[in-house]
Amino acid sequence: MQKTLLRLGKIVFIPSLIVYSTIIGLSKLAGIQQVLVLRDLLQSCDYPIGVGMISNIGILLWTTAAAISLFASLSGLVRTQHFRQFLLLGGLLSSFLCLDDFFLLHDRYIGPDFLYISYSIFAIIILIRFRNLILSIDIGFFLTAISLLGLSILTDKVQFFLPFGYNEVQLFEEGFKFIGIACWVAFWWHASLIGLSLRTKT
Repeated sequence: MQKTLLRLGKIVFIPSLIVYSTIIGLSKLAGIQQVLVLRDLLQSCDYPIGVGMISNIGILLWTTAAAISLFASLSGLVRTQHFRQFLLLGGLLSSFLCLDDFFLLHDRYIGPDFLYISYSIFAIIILIRFRNLILSIDIGFFLTAISLLGLSILTDKVQFFLPFGYNEVQLFEEGFKFIGIACWVAFWWHASLIGLSLRTKT
């Protein structure tokens, strides 16, 4: 029991307390009311449950892709080093995309062009370095996900030149993005499943 408590303290209690205290402290320094940090966003804004639902589900899907890939890569159950590296990079990219969406980094803090170019380069590196692996898994899922996410970005960039209103453009932009994230999750789930089923160590 003592060993369990010590282990929980080291890997759960202490890290959680550090994160919790840091957020509270930084928010206080920024002049944000404590209650606004602690309460749910919909509760604070008094909005209906549907507000932001597509975005929230998208963030959950990014998180799912990241969690599956990182767990498979770091679990020690994937025996091939090349496959572990592939899943690790996929998990890291998914994590960055999740954090970007969650904190609106591309809209408020970091220029969207810089982030979009960075993500594109990251995806191209994965595609080139692990092309044979992607082909053996399902390149259709990977390319479909990349294409739909790319269409979402493209729609955002050319929206002022399209013969549609803002609401119509948003419908297409967010639709491309949402389905693209779903394809992204499906690919990394499938890749992790295959990686965990391999037994050859290289």
